[in-house]
Amino acid sequence: MAVVDLDAVTDAALAMADVSEPDLEPFRENLELLVDCVNVEANLTANGAVAAQAQLATALRNRIEVSAWTRDHAEIADEPIRHPLVLTGLPRSGTTYFQYLFDPEPSMRMLRHWEGQRPCPPPAFDPESADRRLAEANELAARMRSDPVHSEIAKIHLSDVDGPEECVAIMDQTFGNVGHYWTYRVPGYFERCLDTVDLRACYRHHKQVLQLLQWRGVPKRWVLKWPCHLVGLEALLEVYPDASFVITHRDPVRALASNCSLAALLRRGTSEPVDAHEIGRQMKHMIRVYLERLVEFDHRYGAQGRIAHVDYSTVVDRPEAVMAEVFETLRIELSPTFRDAIIAWRRDNPPGKRGTHAYSLADYGLDAAEVATDYAFYTERFAVPPEGRAL
Repeated sequence: MAVVDLDAVTDAALAMADVSEPDLEPFRENLELLVDCVNVEANLTANGAVAAQAQLATALRNRIEVSAWTRDHAEIADEPIRHPLVLTGLPRSGTTYFQYLFDPEPSMRMLRHWEGQRPCPPPAFDPESADRRLAEANELAARMRSDPVHSEIAKIHLSDVDGPEECVAIMDQTFGNVGHYWTYRVPGYFERCLDTVDLRACYRHHKQVLQLLQWRGVPKRWVLKWPCHLVGLEALLEVYPDASFVITHRDPVRALASNCSLAALLRRGTSEPVDAHEIGRQMKHMIRVYLERLVEFDHRYGAQGRIAHVDYSTVVDRPEAVMAEVFETLRIELSPTFRDAIIAWRRDNPPGKRGTHAYSLADYGLDAAEVATDYAFYTERFAVPPEGRAL
């Protein structure tokens, strides 16, 4: 079994970082935890170990550079992040599709995919560097198109180099990313992220990254998207106390099947053997944790007028109507051109344009009726309709 070398991760990050006095201490404990769990639990292949090492080194490089910029330019900490809008919901419940609908709104700002790959130098501080990084990201994307795993992921997850990116690109820097559970067989790491990893510290760093990206630019309302925010909503709210939330809802039976398929695809690229039934059990538990935390959060804050709930199928069928309802619920003013931009985007990006994603719960040893019963506490609270149960 191959392993990740922590010293090699650190050395690679330092070699890539454009920093004279790097600070290796922030989130070191989280990194050590993740590496330990990957090495003990994930059954990495040789290629999987190489990929994991490179992924972690890049995330550490980005964290080192962000820390250096915020240390050397104290005024970055004064950048106001006001009333961020958090888009979240079950993984595979249409959060990415929904995120793209917000992108045309001129009063809002999203993390761009290329910024997530390397946020420093801050884009408004050094526009030439930003242009170079965008070009490099496009070159990398062109090379990746020939990779079969990447091609399959492209059918599952909507992504463009200059398009909006998930907050995972920021949370990776803190090594407090529960989403590693899709890519690696790390149940111990997942559980530790839920109970011992300091997610508040992770979100404080998250805010630093937004401040850095906004610095010397035109402040706009940030739109933050990530399904895994569901596990840290309380921590997020402590760091962003004036945040509002948009929650997408989808039949969790269907969402679970899609999550199993995604995890199987990603793990086949890192580990062997890959046990489909084990993935089914692990993803079923993961989704239940997400649902429990969402229901608890809604119970505490749902009556405050800061949460808008949307149905997955309605978003796909009538996005302009759903967006109008969301903005009205959260008391946000729509720009005059926004509705037409949404209609145009949907017209140019119909469902299935980039490929289709087939999956079956039975392949993962799960029964749809049993899963539906287990998740009924969620579907009943939010009146989530079944989305076809022939799985």
